[in-house]
Amino acid sequence: MQRYKNKENKGFTLIELLVVVAIISLLSSLALIALVNARQKSRDTKRVSDMVSMANALELYFAAYKGYPSSTAGIATGLSPEFANTIPKSPMPPDGGCVTYTHQASQGDECANVDGSCEGIPGNTYFYIASGTSYVLGGKTLFPDYAVYFCLGNQTGNFLGGTRKMTPRGMK
Repeated sequence: MQRYKNKENKGFTLIELLVVVAIISLLSSLALIALVNARQKSRDTKRVSDMVSMANALELYFAAYKGYPSSTAGIATGLSPEFANTIPKSPMPPDGGCVTYTHQASQGDECANVDGSCEGIPGNTYFYIASGTSYVLGGKTLFPDYAVYFCLGNQTGNFLGGTRKMTPRGMK
């Protein structure tokens, strides 16, 4: 009956193994949450960086042609490749609660909808709208103003999350 008396027990008990597995699971779930948050912040940072690049390209266009370009389906025409290597696209997946944009259209605005309205624009895209009274100069149709809509998932720098708008006067 006591044949195991002199033998030392080696190994871990079932309780010790369960505790280690629970600790590892907890740490990995915390790391995963931190990774998801870091990815969301990086997408928002990219969105702001894209808007700065877009603003620079639009100002270069303005300096060259004395006006801002027209738009086709929410994209500024004529910027690429002369003023920007590529037109930036919003990173996926979308973050935040921006389902659609609503632009208060005024006379002369170019909007994407067939009826010319600026309602129901998808909120997970960058959307350029040339605005003001258009004029033709050097064979190009130009506009005195523009707005680029974009969505931030969370606060990024001084910008709160939600629908943001960039104009020649800056980002709001």
